[in-house]
Amino acid sequence: MALGAAILGAPTHAAANKVGVAAAVNPDAFSGGKEIRIGKSIFYNERISTDANGVVQVLLVDGSTFTVGKNSNVVIDKFVYDPNKKTGEIVTSFSKGSMRFIGGKISKNPGGVTVNTPDGSLAIRGGMAQGAITSRGTIFSFLFGNEMVFKSKSGKVYTVYQPGYTLDLSSGVPTIRPTTAEDIQTILASLSNGNTNTAGVTTDNQPPPQNFVILPQDFQQMIIDATGTRISDEILQQILALQETTIEQLEETSIDFTIGGYGSGIAHDDYGNYTTVGSKYSTDFDYNEDSDVITLTLHNVEGSPQPSGPNLGIFKFSPVSNNNWTLSSLRLIDHSGNPFYVTDPTGGAERRTQVMCPGCNFIEWGEFHADYKYSSYPNDPYAMQEDINNGWWVGGAVTAFKDLPTTGTATYSGTARGTILDYNLDGAQVEGRGDLDMSWSFAKRSGQLSISDFKAISSPLQNYTPPTLNVSGTMSTPGSVNRFSGDISGMAGQIPVSGGAFGSFVTDGRRPAAGVIGNWGAKT
Repeated sequence: MALGAAILGAPTHAAANKVGVAAAVNPDAFSGGKEIRIGKSIFYNERISTDANGVVQVLLVDGSTFTVGKNSNVVIDKFVYDPNKKTGEIVTSFSKGSMRFIGGKISKNPGGVTVNTPDGSLAIRGGMAQGAITSRGTIFSFLFGNEMVFKSKSGKVYTVYQPGYTLDLSSGVPTIRPTTAEDIQTILASLSNGNTNTAGVTTDNQPPPQNFVILPQDFQQMIIDATGTRISDEILQQILALQETTIEQLEETSIDFTIGGYGSGIAHDDYGNYTTVGSKYSTDFDYNEDSDVITLTLHNVEGSPQPSGPNLGIFKFSPVSNNNWTLSSLRLIDHSGNPFYVTDPTGGAERRTQVMCPGCNFIEWGEFHADYKYSSYPNDPYAMQEDINNGWWVGGAVTAFKDLPTTGTATYSGTARGTILDYNLDGAQVEGRGDLDMSWSFAKRSGQLSISDFKAISSPLQNYTPPTLNVSGTMSTPGSVNRFSGDISGMAGQIPVSGGAFGSFVTDGRRPAAGVIGNWGAKT
């Protein structure tokens, strides 16, 4: 660590609140004409000013650290900390120069750390950020943690959810963009005693330059506890990751979402007819967090393709246990919007506990089934018997359309689940699984979806296995709703197939387009 400082500020008296110490300073640092020593106390409302040669690191008693660079000005306005509850508040004013903040216990709490700047206020939660206020403009880079939130003087809020992105205020209009090597170079040069060249840097341990301060063991341990041993590694990883960073515009006022998704399956009637339900339609899956009730709305719910059959089915499932629900009600509606008379409805839904893809634990999915009779009038002796034996649902926190990125691209990889109905299986329905990939342009609001190597997990016939399915197509978002759709086509073995897909982007609570869910279907 190359550290040096000059500290000027309010008088320190017996009633002042001690919030931290100068944990690392340059031997040439002075305060009020007196040389600063390691262990110099920092007090409430004390101004930390540095000149062209000065850098200081302040360790606060909650484990947070502020590293103040050359030609900088930082004031610790407020510090409140309850060590028993590990809660409190830090408020600082940063008016010029450069600064790095590494959060301690207070930063883990929402609203715990606020940095006031000439352009607005910055809130940092559970992480590490650094910034520079210079004549060329102001930037703040998010290096690690949960989120960095900036509130402008006009009241507009900009949130950076993903490390490796920078809030750039240089143009006067806040923008969020990927952090560049130049951003890091600019700040590191100010935070060190010499110009820092990031080219060819490795994370191997190197002996410090001769002008580095060797800290006493007690303070060295405090620094390790506060900042961890991977500060340099985190910064270098940001540089190395720039070439692979997915560009997303994460300018947000909030993340608004509902728990929802999609459902599809195959309906079978007592005449031996089969019809896909939901797979070529934008179906709805809703989960009520208060009552744990699942509502699944499926289009084209009839085994027979006759126009007189149901056009819409609304299935409600009530909880039996954490991962199981029972069918509590079922409404069927004809093509004119009139309800059918439904009798003997039974069924259930199940949540699968396996994740659909690595890191996708924010997406829920499972299967459902139902058996029922319906007719045009009560006590109809010719009521239609119908069943859905292998239906599927998938759900998540669907991001509001206004919160989706408007620039950049993304790629997604995961799993496609479904039911295979092959007449060579004598009407048996088997579970299938394959790979799902999608590339998306947020600026163009379109992308490519593919489902590959989709095949039966098992076959009820010893000498026959359904052919492997491969389909793809272009998806687009035509309206102002978080819902894309498109046609898909391809081959099931040597047989051409076609169909469609619908989907939405879901959030993991930090990233507005962290994942994709949807339904699909294809047939010969």
